[in-house]
Amino acid sequence: MRILLMGLNHKTAPLEIREKFSFFGDGLTQTLTEFRSYVPQGIILSTCNRTEIYVVTDSIEETKTTVLTFLSGFYDSDSINLWPYLYSSIDMDAVRHLFGVASGLDSMIVGEPQILGQVRQALTSASGSNKPGLTISRLFHYALRAGRRVRDETSIGRHSVSVSFAGAKFAHSIVGDLSNSTVLLVGTGEVGRDIGRAISSLGVGSLNVSNRTLDRSKETAAELKGSSIPFEKIWDALTDADVVICSTNSPGHVFSKRNMVEILAKRGNRPLFVFDLAVPRDVDPAIGELDNVQLYNLDDLQNIVEKNKLNRQNSVCEAELIINQEVERFDRWFSSLEAIPVIKRMKEEIETIRKTELEKALLRLPNLSFEETSIIEKLSLSMVDKFMHKPIAALKDPINPLHVEIMKKVYGIGLEGEDE
Repeated sequence: MRILLMGLNHKTAPLEIREKFSFFGDGLTQTLTEFRSYVPQGIILSTCNRTEIYVVTDSIEETKTTVLTFLSGFYDSDSINLWPYLYSSIDMDAVRHLFGVASGLDSMIVGEPQILGQVRQALTSASGSNKPGLTISRLFHYALRAGRRVRDETSIGRHSVSVSFAGAKFAHSIVGDLSNSTVLLVGTGEVGRDIGRAISSLGVGSLNVSNRTLDRSKETAAELKGSSIPFEKIWDALTDADVVICSTNSPGHVFSKRNMVEILAKRGNRPLFVFDLAVPRDVDPAIGELDNVQLYNLDDLQNIVEKNKLNRQNSVCEAELIINQEVERFDRWFSSLEAIPVIKRMKEEIETIRKTELEKALLRLPNLSFEETSIIEKLSLSMVDKFMHKPIAALKDPINPLHVEIMKKVYGIGLEGEDE
């Protein structure tokens, strides 16, 4: 039994590729249902900057092909060669990677606070949709433990910068002083609200908020002391906006090039700064080719990302020590699983022997009372338990895996024609 990770992230794939394989909300539920027909036991972890699939398998290469087929077929991406964008890891390398992800070490913004909740949500979603299996479920529980320890025991989580805050800072660095600017915030999910709070803290002239659900828009606008704009009026709101920040969960573009051309004609030559922090993207990339529009997306945050990495380098070293401890802890548990079929077979065999020999003995002692018979049976059970204690402890010892292999051969476990 092996653990396989396959995925793509902000380091290996540009946004135009990543957005094709992002799984959120109802889309994630549908994807997990489809996923189960390809891989019986596994979890999909999907964030704005990564999509990773963790599975248990007995055939690494075959499962790699299966996962690739799943990704390509589900999104009708035959025209895209995914291999150059994918990475994979096996067993403890995969475990170490996941623990690093849960700890925020593999995020675009090192130490960002949302990732631990996203790992937890991946486990919750899989548990409700496709039953990830004992090993993968336990792996994610260990990952959550590692992430919590890193956040509690190191400084990586203190004064951490979220992608939302980094996006707001990036907008401020590009546009400059926003105190006389009109900002249109489109999308009021968790990311949208966080961006709104961050941009408000930096100071804006006026803030307009729009969301498909008007009540959510009004709620966020009230919190941020802004104005709520009905979603069907966002094009009108663009006429007055200086800055647009998008972060909806829409599966397609919210802003099209054709409609933007019409709006720009009404704006004269006023520049429009558009920051698209959504995955998949809310803004048609072709809008960036229009005059007087400056369009940015998540992949443009690189300068803030690099600065954040330098500031947190010491904390990263501390976090890696904790991750190493948790990987060793999981490895001990995972290694012990190999012993389970061996221990089961040993117990079955010795129980058969115990019952057979006990019956022979009792036939030779026909005059025993019920109480005396019970004493002898309890004696036989006690002797078996004491005899089995040391062999079972040795089989569970991950330092000596040869014990398991020897006993597998003794009992024919794992050989052709035998059931494990």
